[in-house]
Amino acid sequence: MKIHTIPKKMEVTWHEDVKAIVDTWHSYFVTQFQFEQAVLNKGLNHAKANNGIAWIVDSSNAIGAMPKFMIELIDTKVFPAFVENGIKYFITISSGASKMANKTIAQYSEKTHHNGLKLVEAGSLDDAINWLKKNAKI
Repeated sequence: MKIHTIPKKMEVTWHEDVKAIVDTWHSYFVTQFQFEQAVLNKGLNHAKANNGIAWIVDSSNAIGAMPKFMIELIDTKVFPAFVENGIKYFITISSGASKMANKTIAQYSEKTHHNGLKLVEAGSLDDAINWLKKNAKI
Protein backbone atom coordinates (compact mmCIF):
# COMPACT_ATOMS: atom_id res chain seq x y z
CA MET A 1 0.00 0.00 0.00
CA LYS A 2 1.48 3.33 -1.07
CA ILE A 3 1.60 5.92 1.71
CA HIS A 4 3.69 8.78 0.29
CA THR A 5 5.83 9.70 -2.70
CA ILE A 6 8.54 12.25 -3.33
CA PRO A 7 8.57 12.15 -7.15
CA LYS A 8 11.77 10.71 -8.63
CA LYS A 9 13.31 10.46 -5.15
CA MET A 10 11.45 8.16 -2.76
CA GLU A 11 8.32 6.10 -2.23
CA VAL A 12 6.95 5.01 1.15
CA THR A 13 4.82 1.86 1.25
CA TRP A 14 3.24 -0.34 3.91
CA HIS A 15 3.52 -4.15 3.96
CA GLU A 16 0.79 -5.37 6.26
CA ASP A 17 1.88 -9.01 6.24
CA VAL A 18 5.13 -8.14 8.03
CA LYS A 19 4.04 -4.90 9.71
CA ALA A 20 6.75 -2.94 7.92
CA ILE A 21 7.26 0.41 6.25
CA VAL A 22 9.40 0.27 3.11
CA ASP A 23 11.25 3.36 1.92
CA THR A 24 12.30 2.82 -1.68
CA TRP A 25 14.94 5.39 -2.56
CA HIS A 26 15.89 6.59 -6.03
CA SER A 27 17.79 9.71 -5.00
CA TYR A 28 19.13 10.86 -1.65
CA PHE A 29 18.96 14.47 -2.86
CA VAL A 30 15.96 15.44 -0.69
CA THR A 31 15.32 18.40 1.53
CA GLN A 32 14.97 18.01 5.28
CA PHE A 33 11.30 18.98 4.94
CA GLN A 34 10.69 16.28 2.29
CA PHE A 35 12.50 13.70 4.41
CA GLU A 36 10.63 14.52 7.62
CA GLN A 37 7.30 14.61 5.80
CA ALA A 38 7.88 11.18 4.23
CA VAL A 39 9.51 9.41 7.18
CA LEU A 40 8.33 11.03 10.41
CA ASN A 41 4.92 12.32 9.39
CA LYS A 42 3.52 9.90 6.82
CA GLY A 43 5.54 6.72 7.36
CA LEU A 44 5.94 6.68 11.13
CA ASN A 45 2.37 7.77 11.78
CA HIS A 46 1.10 4.94 9.57
CA ALA A 47 3.40 2.41 11.25
CA LYS A 48 2.29 3.57 14.70
CA ALA A 49 -1.41 3.35 13.81
CA ASN A 50 -0.92 -0.18 12.42
CA ASN A 51 1.45 -1.65 15.03
CA GLY A 52 4.50 -1.53 12.77
CA ILE A 53 7.61 -3.36 13.93
CA ALA A 54 10.07 -2.89 11.06
CA TRP A 55 11.48 -0.25 8.76
CA ILE A 56 12.99 -1.43 5.48
CA VAL A 57 15.15 0.95 3.47
CA ASP A 58 15.60 -0.21 -0.12
CA SER A 59 18.45 1.80 -1.61
CA SER A 60 19.33 -0.68 -4.35
CA ASN A 61 18.64 1.96 -7.02
CA ALA A 62 19.65 5.02 -5.01
CA ILE A 63 22.02 7.74 -6.10
CA GLY A 64 23.51 10.65 -4.20
CA ALA A 65 24.30 11.15 -0.55
CA MET A 66 22.61 12.76 2.42
CA PRO A 67 24.36 15.70 4.06
CA LYS A 68 25.91 15.18 7.50
CA PHE A 69 23.13 17.12 9.27
CA MET A 70 20.56 14.65 7.86
CA ILE A 71 22.55 11.70 9.23
CA GLU A 72 22.61 13.48 12.60
CA LEU A 73 18.84 14.02 12.35
CA ILE A 74 18.37 10.30 11.74
CA ASP A 75 20.53 9.52 14.79
CA THR A 76 19.03 12.04 17.19
CA LYS A 77 15.39 12.27 16.08
CA VAL A 78 14.32 9.58 13.62
CA PHE A 79 15.74 6.42 15.21
CA PRO A 80 14.62 7.39 18.74
CA ALA A 81 11.13 8.08 17.33
CA PHE A 82 11.12 4.67 15.65
CA VAL A 83 11.95 2.88 18.91
CA GLU A 84 9.49 4.98 20.91
CA ASN A 85 6.74 3.96 18.48
CA GLY A 86 7.40 0.22 18.36
CA ILE A 87 9.86 -0.20 15.48
CA LYS A 88 12.32 -2.94 16.46
CA TYR A 89 14.04 -3.84 13.18
CA PHE A 90 15.83 -1.62 10.69
CA ILE A 91 16.59 -3.47 7.47
CA THR A 92 18.80 -2.11 4.71
CA ILE A 93 18.99 -3.22 1.09
CA SER A 94 21.96 -1.72 -0.71
CA SER A 95 23.07 -4.09 -3.46
CA GLY A 96 23.24 -2.06 -6.67
CA ALA A 97 23.30 1.34 -4.94
CA SER A 98 25.86 3.91 -6.07
CA LYS A 99 29.11 4.30 -4.10
CA MET A 100 27.86 7.61 -2.68
CA ALA A 101 24.55 6.06 -1.64
CA ASN A 102 26.37 3.15 0.00
CA LYS A 103 28.38 5.64 2.05
CA THR A 104 25.12 7.24 3.24
CA ILE A 105 23.68 3.82 4.09
CA ALA A 106 26.77 2.94 6.13
CA GLN A 107 26.64 6.26 7.99
CA TYR A 108 23.06 5.94 9.17
CA SER A 109 23.23 2.17 9.71
CA GLU A 110 25.99 2.55 12.26
CA LYS A 111 23.57 4.61 14.39
CA THR A 112 21.02 1.80 14.82
CA HIS A 113 22.43 -0.21 17.73
CA HIS A 114 22.93 2.60 20.23
CA ASN A 115 19.38 3.70 19.44
CA GLY A 116 17.96 0.26 20.30
CA LEU A 117 17.19 -0.99 16.78
CA LYS A 118 18.27 -4.36 15.42
CA LEU A 119 20.09 -3.81 12.12
CA VAL A 120 19.59 -6.41 9.39
CA GLU A 121 21.20 -6.25 5.96
CA ALA A 122 19.25 -7.98 3.19
CA GLY A 123 20.01 -8.60 -0.47
CA SER A 124 16.52 -7.77 -1.73
CA LEU A 125 13.08 -6.72 -0.57
CA ASP A 126 11.95 -10.36 -0.76
CA ASP A 127 14.89 -11.37 1.45
CA ALA A 128 13.95 -8.66 3.97
CA ILE A 129 10.32 -9.75 4.07
CA ASN A 130 11.30 -13.42 4.41
CA TRP A 131 13.69 -12.52 7.24
CA LEU A 132 10.88 -10.77 9.09
CA LYS A 133 8.51 -13.69 8.57
CA LYS A 134 11.07 -16.11 10.04
CA ASN A 135 12.57 -13.99 12.82
CA ALA A 136 10.14 -11.29 13.97
CA LYS A 137 7.21 -11.74 16.29
CA ILE A 138 4.43 -10.51 14.03
